[in-house]
Amino acid sequence: MRRGLMLGATAVCVVSWAVLAVAAFGPADARDATAAVADLLVLVPLGLAWLIAVRVPTSPVGPALAWLAAFLVGTPAVETWGQTTWWGSDVVAVIGAGAWPWQLVGFLILLLVFPTGPLPGRRWTALCWLVPGSAALVNVVFVLTMNYHDVPPAHSPIAVPEPLWMPLMFAALGVVLAVTVACLASVVVRYRSGDERTRQQLRWLILAAGAVVVLMVASWVVTSLGWMGQGAYAGFLLGIVVLVPAAVTIAILRYDLFEIDRVLSDSVAWALTTAVAAVLTAALVMGTGYLVGRDSAVGLSASVFLVALVVLPLHRWFHNAVGRVIDRDRVVLLERIRRFVDQVREGSAEPEAVEQVLRDAVGDPALSLLLTSVDDGRYVDLSGVPVDVPQDAVRVPLRTTDTEIGLLLVRDVSARHLRRVQLAASAARLPIEVSRLRLGLRRALQEVDDSRNRIVAATVAERRRLERDLHDGAQQQLLAIGMQLQAAQRQLPPGHPVLGELDQAVERLELTVRELRRLAHGVRPASLDDGLAAALRRLAPDCPIPIHFTVPEVMPPEIIATTAYFVVAEAVANALKHAQATRIEVIVREADEHLHVSVTDDGVGGAHGLVT
Repeated sequence: MRRGLMLGATAVCVVSWAVLAVAAFGPADARDATAAVADLLVLVPLGLAWLIAVRVPTSPVGPALAWLAAFLVGTPAVETWGQTTWWGSDVVAVIGAGAWPWQLVGFLILLLVFPTGPLPGRRWTALCWLVPGSAALVNVVFVLTMNYHDVPPAHSPIAVPEPLWMPLMFAALGVVLAVTVACLASVVVRYRSGDERTRQQLRWLILAAGAVVVLMVASWVVTSLGWMGQGAYAGFLLGIVVLVPAAVTIAILRYDLFEIDRVLSDSVAWALTTAVAAVLTAALVMGTGYLVGRDSAVGLSASVFLVALVVLPLHRWFHNAVGRVIDRDRVVLLERIRRFVDQVREGSAEPEAVEQVLRDAVGDPALSLLLTSVDDGRYVDLSGVPVDVPQDAVRVPLRTTDTEIGLLLVRDVSARHLRRVQLAASAARLPIEVSRLRLGLRRALQEVDDSRNRIVAATVAERRRLERDLHDGAQQQLLAIGMQLQAAQRQLPPGHPVLGELDQAVERLELTVRELRRLAHGVRPASLDDGLAAALRRLAPDCPIPIHFTVPEVMPPEIIATTAYFVVAEAVANALKHAQATRIEVIVREADEHLHVSVTDDGVGGAHGLVT
């Protein structure tokens, strides 16, 4: 059926062009040649209609657009035929005198079926039939009342009493107006009940139709001022013949080609600003003219100056207000991200939450933010873990001048979604940059911590080696020397004068051995060989006040155990020296792969002995 509609509309266009061409260039000379050439512009909607029909055969927009072209070129063809002396021109002249409403039929049908066909329901189906019916009604009423108009050479064969022709004409025009309003209402209903794709497509039609309305009003103004005559309507006709079909075609084939939401929002905002500015200018000119005189340049300058002051704030207000209605998704997206950026600046939000904010803003739960590592250039997630990017992933690169700072992986590949993702990434540039810098800082701090741990480990190993060397080397040699001196001392007779010197030498050797043992134990307590809990409890006998220990049987690494022992020993010593305490409590516990040491007392002072 759609193919038959396309062929029928094409046939009407071909016949109409033939009629116009013969009337313009033939012996009839009933039409201006320039106007006949201008009618060839109808090739645009017809060609676009066939493009839609081929690319999307199930779409009703192709036939509707084809018949839009057929009505636009067919109506002037009928009117032109009636102005010739061809066969049947008298009858055609009668019909053509009131045929002008048919040029509106194609546009109204397009409104009813765009983009997916008529709305469900009997009333919308009936409205599809009322559109050509209203045009036929006006055509008939105009024919019946044409004897009261100057429309040569046509004369109505039926005479309508003069008192009836005016009510009939207004009634018929009222029907056309009501049908037109109903068709416009169908667009509003479809927009409010449609999905996101349908709304995007309707925005293209609304933008083109709004431009046509603006051109039509401009044509009326120019004509009323007597500037261009009938040529003032050229822009309006181009809008109907070219702009609307082009917008409809883009909406069906590539509805996400441009940011139509933003274009429509900006256009409406500027149109409202221009209208309000024009009204204000006229009011101020009239007011100042009344006060200082109509011919006063001061009044005109003051009016223009005052309007110039309010145009920019007025446009900003209109832009925000219209954006919340037409381009709400974009406005809400930017507001959400800007609010998050402000929270990051204030310190009330972590910049690493930018990935979830982007997901919520663009409505893509699969979105992933990867950052470029400062060290090796690999892609890492927000926790610093290297990530291999899938080959089939849709990538949105993030760049700062010539440096790539990361990329976004998205699921939706539509052009509109990618534009929204790029917009969101641009608005969230600050937290993304801060996350990358903090990631590099954390890595640098981790390297410093690892280096410090290596130094401590090397120090502990060196201490243990020194302890072992003192115990196994010098201490053993001194003990051997002492034993040799004692053996030599036993071989001497009693009262020998050397015995006293030998006793002093042995005593000094014993003191030296005890000093070496003390030094060796000071490097690393020997009690740690039995575990941290046993080593700490051995501090209690040497302490003059009670120490209560809560120490589990833990086996931390050597570095941690040695550090914990010296921390507790130093804290106990400080409590004895400065706190005047009567009781000390030591608590050691393991949590989250960390060793927590707490030393408290009931003495004076405000220091806290908590080490993690």
